[in-house]
Amino acid sequence: MRVIDADAHVIETAETFADPYWDPALAERRPRVVDLGQRLAWLIDDVLYPRTRGRGASRVGGPAAHEGRPSPFEARKRDSLESITLSDVDARCRQMDEEEIGFQVVFPSMFLRGQLSEDPALETALARSYNGWIADRCARRPERLGWVAVVNLRDVPGAIAELRRCAEEGEALGVMILGAAGDRHLNHPEVLPFFAAAEQLDLAVAVHAGRPRPELGNLFETPYEQFVLPFVTSLFMGFVDIVAGGVLDRCPALRVAFLEAGCQWIPFLVDRADHYAELALERRFTDYGAKEVPGAYLRRGNLFASTEVDDRMLPYVVERFGTELLFFASDIPHGDRDYHGARELGERSDLSEEAKSRILAQNALRFYGARLEARLRGR
Repeated sequence: MRVIDADAHVIETAETFADPYWDPALAERRPRVVDLGQRLAWLIDDVLYPRTRGRGASRVGGPAAHEGRPSPFEARKRDSLESITLSDVDARCRQMDEEEIGFQVVFPSMFLRGQLSEDPALETALARSYNGWIADRCARRPERLGWVAVVNLRDVPGAIAELRRCAEEGEALGVMILGAAGDRHLNHPEVLPFFAAAEQLDLAVAVHAGRPRPELGNLFETPYEQFVLPFVTSLFMGFVDIVAGGVLDRCPALRVAFLEAGCQWIPFLVDRADHYAELALERRFTDYGAKEVPGAYLRRGNLFASTEVDDRMLPYVVERFGTELLFFASDIPHGDRDYHGARELGERSDLSEEAKSRILAQNALRFYGARLEARLRGR
């Protein structure tokens, strides 16, 4: 079986924002890598990112290297710098071979932070530069590597234009968003045209764990707290907005996945969301934005989620929600990932062979759809 890794990553470097990708009109505002001794940071409009102390502290999204030297954090990983940064895509492919992965879809890392600038125009430039750079990297081995675009949902018309460009020119397999559109919910009327455009383009929408709402992250002061709570809380917010906020009623063919929170949250959140939806629909207990309860949308086949290969509740989630919901995501090269995860999942004795096959390949193929099918056929 050819394993499809539905969510891997790259760690960005200064090359991500180098010419010809960076907007020349913003040449003086190009992101820079700053060496702080014990760590590297991005300098974006005179602000250091990520901040590792105080409110909002995080370690997510720092640059991988400076002048060819890995950051102290990246140097501790067993992955090579060439694979981490995709400076040598063959190095990433060799790592995939070692971990028994046939095809991999690459996501960004620094954009998991959400807002990187107060200026929406600069954020759009950051996304456009990244998209051009990652498209060129993955085009070197298109039979092994695909990518998803990033967009700035604080500027929905601009996000739609970039989405079309990436789909038509860059051959993106999907688009990554976080669990909010700046300070707006994903079912906000001004955001809905974005989902309509993704549906029309037949592009998969991947809602990734991250930090789209600064005020949420600013409640916590350590990277540990950030990972345990706000990093995934925003994903749950996005799930409720999409499945209970009417997005899927307006865009019934839209394919959406919720990534990097494991699968064990699904029964809890679906039960809670269904309970209050039933009260709203039957008793008019409160306002409710969708036509059906959230659990009903999960049975339609166009919602997906990634699973951790060691999730203890994985067999229960499969038994309850079926074999077509979940897929495998390696999270290469992030430091908290499971090494040889595909093998570990394949060796589990509490899952059927059908469930393993769907999680390791078939469901990701359904999620990314015709674009990935064409890529695997060599077209």
